[in-house]
Amino acid sequence: MLRKHKRLTKKELKQDALVLLTAQVVDFSRKEWLKISSIFLTVILFILLAFFVVKGKQKRTINAFDTAFTALKNDAPEALDLLKRVVDDYGGSSQAGEAVMKLGNSYFHLKDYDSAEMYLNRYIDKYADDPIYIFNAYNSLGSIYEEKGDYTKAGEIYEIFISKYKNSVFLPTMLLNAGKAYYLSKNIDDAKRNFLKITNDFKDSKQKQEAVFFLELLN
Repeated sequence: MLRKHKRLTKKELKQDALVLLTAQVVDFSRKEWLKISSIFLTVILFILLAFFVVKGKQKRTINAFDTAFTALKNDAPEALDLLKRVVDDYGGSSQAGEAVMKLGNSYFHLKDYDSAEMYLNRYIDKYADDPIYIFNAYNSLGSIYEEKGDYTKAGEIYEIFISKYKNSVFLPTMLLNAGKAYYLSKNIDDAKRNFLKITNDFKDSKQKQEAVFFLELLN
């Protein structure tokens, strides 16, 4: 007489499948643990290497900028070349952005307006992450065109800043700059528009009194 086999329940089938899977995982781990360990160690070593490379570059960037900045403060003849090296070797870093601004301002004070314009535009195009520096960049760029006698272009540059940085604390200053530049270019309508913006929207600003003065001249 044949012996009847016990019929397994769904729960027992699931338990058997789980046991089988666990056994397979354990067996696989025993056979492959060296490979798994080596891959894991390789990943860890790669992360550590990348970390030290980044930290090393950051340290070199800071050292290079500090050397250039010290030279600039001491009016050393090599200061501008050291700043350019920071820009060329560590482009994209915050130190490179600051070096670009210092180059722009330095060339402006040397009255080398073409070089100053190049570096100020580079800061505007590639960095523009510091609210004080970006104001300084547009302000100096407008001043370059005023020095060249192109007051209309200066006014346009000031207005680019006004349109892009509507919440800047330097807005009244740039409105006044734009108004005065257009006044000197005899562009009366644009001059009035900027002066009126100050008197209407920045009534408590120190620029209001000067704006009122120019409005009286224009009327």
